[in-house]
Amino acid sequence: MGTKFLTIGLLITATLFTIASSCGKDKNSSKPCSGGRYNFSVTSQFIPQKEVYNVGDTIMLSSSFPKNLLDNVSNKIINYANNLGIGGDIGIGLIDSINHKFEFARDSFSYLNSKGSFNIAQQNVLNTSFKETNTNFEFEIKLVANKKGNYVIGVSDLGCQGIIGQDCTNAGFSMLVNNPNKHFTILSNANIPGVIIDNIRIATNYCFRVR
Repeated sequence: MGTKFLTIGLLITATLFTIASSCGKDKNSSKPCSGGRYNFSVTSQFIPQKEVYNVGDTIMLSSSFPKNLLDNVSNKIINYANNLGIGGDIGIGLIDSINHKFEFARDSFSYLNSKGSFNIAQQNVLNTSFKETNTNFEFEIKLVANKKGNYVIGVSDLGCQGIIGQDCTNAGFSMLVNNPNKHFTILSNANIPGVIIDNIRIATNYCFRVR
C-alpha cells in the first residue's frame, strides 16, 4: 500500500489512502480491485479536548472501530477481520500567524505509541498501522508537546489492501475526527492565503495552542 502524503502546502488536509498495484499470489495475500471494493466510515478523537495546552502536556489521538463494519457501497455488514493491515497518515503543522503560512512541525512533539504502531516518513508525516484485537481495530498515540506555538493536525483516511486469502476485498476508510470543537478560529485568524475551512478540513483537522 502507499499513500498520498499530507503536506503543509496542501493545507494539512486529509488525503485518500491509495491501494498499491502489486498483487499477491499466495493464500496469505489479497489481489486488490481497481478503485476499491469496500468503503467504511470510522472515527478518531483527540483527548483531552482543549484549545490551550502547556509545554509538557500529553495529547492523545485515539481510534477504535469494530471488525464488523457497514459498507457504504453495498449497505451490508462486512466482517473485515484477518486483513493485511489498516493504516493511514498523520500530518502536523505549525500555524505561523505572523508570516501567514504553515511550517512542518513534527519535531515539536515527542511520540509514545499505546496501540498499533507508527513510523516517521521522509515526507514529515507519521504513517500509522492499526492493531487487530479480538473484536476491534485500534490505534492510539500520545503526543507530548515540546514547543510553544499554534498547531493543526490532519488525520488522513485509511486504507487496506484486502482480507488475507480473499481477492477484491481492498477497502477505504473515511475518517472523521469527532471532537465537537476543533478550534478553527486559530487557523482562520492566521489569514494564510488559500486556506479555507471546507468540509474535508472540518472532518479531519484539529487545531490548538501550546503555551
